[in-house]
Amino acid sequence: MSPTFFVCGATGAQGGAIANHLLQQQANIRTTTRNTDSESAKALQSQGVSIIKGDWDDENALKEGIKGCTGLFLNTFPSLQNPVLEVERARQILNIAKEAGVNHVVYSSAFAIHEPERLDHWDANSRAAGILLQKQAVEKAVRSAGFEFWTIMRPGFFMTNFLPPTVLFYGNIPATGSIVSALTPETLLPLVDPNDIGKFGAAALLEPARFNHAELTLSGELIGVDDIMKALSDLTGRDLKAIYLSEAEIEEQSAKNPVFVAQKMMRTMSQFHDAELSKTWGIPTGNFAEFLERNKEKFLAVYRMV
Repeated sequence: MSPTFFVCGATGAQGGAIANHLLQQQANIRTTTRNTDSESAKALQSQGVSIIKGDWDDENALKEGIKGCTGLFLNTFPSLQNPVLEVERARQILNIAKEAGVNHVVYSSAFAIHEPERLDHWDANSRAAGILLQKQAVEKAVRSAGFEFWTIMRPGFFMTNFLPPTVLFYGNIPATGSIVSALTPETLLPLVDPNDIGKFGAAALLEPARFNHAELTLSGELIGVDDIMKALSDLTGRDLKAIYLSEAEIEEQSAKNPVFVAQKMMRTMSQFHDAELSKTWGIPTGNFAEFLERNKEKFLAVYRMV
């Protein structure tokens, strides 16, 4: 009998990748979504995914979706207006899962969140830190919830960040031809392909004993911003550049936008990259060149629209 899993955010990048890899192993998938008529929801339904209309605040929808599942992929989004809402939602999902008899939780957290004080420019009192630390609180909730098995994944910088909608956080590269950030020319970003999150997350759900209490730092490649812009330029035929803000400019922008505070912290996130990840678990990870080739049509459509 095929196992049944509840996947949070199956219509998104992470949850979608998890669902895709689980479906390849003939698993049954359930999820909730606010819009059951969206293209992504219909695509999942066509593959046999059971979709319940509702969101993470809808207790009845969550109970309906999680009932009868053996495993849970937990992935909650930050709330900029009310950061603690992320923890409250996660705890509700965990409580419902525990009551429903789920025995394994795989949680997708955030890179470096277990030891953020190791990051240069870490400011625990900043708004950005307040948002990020909610994921640390969710990690603690996962460990202490009493599930037989649990696994924590900490993905790096998403390769999909160079596509809409998240590309807007970096100065709207397709429209302006440049990435504007508080990073530096020396910054190495630990890039992760969401497909790799799918590989590891699905493997953990299917092999709970093997991945029990594992805390995985997920990134496939360390790469500088200038090299990223060159790769995008080579693919799209455009001259895309990196613009590095001065400290004074960062200070000014940070007062209005916590993203720039987070980017300063990201300057040294490469120290958490696990070069032995694939060797340790026997699961290959992708690189940026492969990701660009696989998503070539998407990038060309977005970057050639201007």
